[in-house]
Amino acid sequence: MKKYCLAAVALIIAFTPPSWALDANDLGTVLTQNGADPKASGAVPAYTGGITTPPAGYVKGGDHIDPFAADKPLFTITHANMARYKERLSAGQLALLERHPETYKMHVYPSRRSCALPDFVYDETKKNVSRAQLTDGGNGVVGARIGVPFPIPKTPVEYYWNHNFHWHGYRYQAVTHGANVFANGNRTRITRKDWRYNYYADPQGPQAKHANDQFVWMGIWTSPPRFNGQGFSMTNTINQIEKPRHGSVFNPSTRKVMRTTPSMTTYDGPLSTSGGLRNNDNMFLFGGSPDRYDWKLVGKREMLVPYNNYRASASTTTADELMTQNHPNPDLLRYEAHRVNILEATAKPGFNPTYSKRQFYADEDSWIFLMADLYDSSGALTRVQHAFIKNYYEAPACVFEFDVMHDLASGRYNVDHIKLQEGPANLDAEDLEPSDFGSNALKRKIGR
Repeated sequence: MKKYCLAAVALIIAFTPPSWALDANDLGTVLTQNGADPKASGAVPAYTGGITTPPAGYVKGGDHIDPFAADKPLFTITHANMARYKERLSAGQLALLERHPETYKMHVYPSRRSCALPDFVYDETKKNVSRAQLTDGGNGVVGARIGVPFPIPKTPVEYYWNHNFHWHGYRYQAVTHGANVFANGNRTRITRKDWRYNYYADPQGPQAKHANDQFVWMGIWTSPPRFNGQGFSMTNTINQIEKPRHGSVFNPSTRKVMRTTPSMTTYDGPLSTSGGLRNNDNMFLFGGSPDRYDWKLVGKREMLVPYNNYRASASTTTADELMTQNHPNPDLLRYEAHRVNILEATAKPGFNPTYSKRQFYADEDSWIFLMADLYDSSGALTRVQHAFIKNYYEAPACVFEFDVMHDLASGRYNVDHIKLQEGPANLDAEDLEPSDFGSNALKRKIGR
């Protein structure tokens, strides 16, 4: 076991960002155009550009053809053999293997560095090196647009902002699915129609009046029955200290639209449909204000993480097949070896958030947080969150396709943002405009 520990330390040291300064000219040369290390190491192959065109037979708007459907698992991790792989697993993965020893497993496939972005996004990312700046002690970002703001990060919180701003188009439309799955296998189905307009990623921007607006988001639920017809229209701000998220919600029982309060939309405010498993700030693993935490970069390591999950989100996959008792069906999920930046967020003195510590695992190619380990005030690991990503190669864009929140104590879990039978999200909904959001637009949408 000592050999594995030494190997893990070596991996952290080998991929720690170098002490000498890198600049924009290193993007596309020493680094990939998005700021990753292009070199191969261990089980991670060299980066060769990702997938930039759809495979033969793909029809725009239809299901994504799995470009790696012919791959077979290299090995499967179970409770019986987990010790062999523990140095490449997170605390959360190990906890899930312990919590569900008979059913939880991880099929590990060949590593495919598939992520890619359009050339204009890479161009803007390169410009961000000199123009992006942190403000308000790291609680905001100014000067950046379209691409990740800090492709050559100098401080830990910049890794968070890269995750938050990863590019996935600017006019987004989808029918998303989810569920609260109970320990006995019973399931409450959740379905929501989503529209998002991303000011930060708008090629025609920036607009001065939206300088602190990241995106507007409208969602209308059709299930479960008690939420049918309920909706929201929210503005997600960048610096949430300067101005919290704000918007309107519609309650079908009163037929009224009401303004939100900060307690409904920021920090630990509970998400109504999640059965108590999610707060506002752990949508997309973490999308809240970073101000209540001290951020630390632990290092970079090769780990076994969810990646290229085309099969799980295919329209041919049913909710019954995927959302099985204890955890999603392992036979539909794909894990690969990739290098991740490990971030630790620890609650600042004077604050008492739901989670006293959060550990995030950020993919080096996309900057997306792939996993989060969440610890309570006593320091116990209580919840584990995994994000499943894939390349929307018609864009191309590496997209946070869906995520799962596991509660270790109860055995319950919540799934959000998966697309299933209606097919993938539309990352370029051409008819979507900023005027399609707000309280009046919400009333019009629900009244149809």
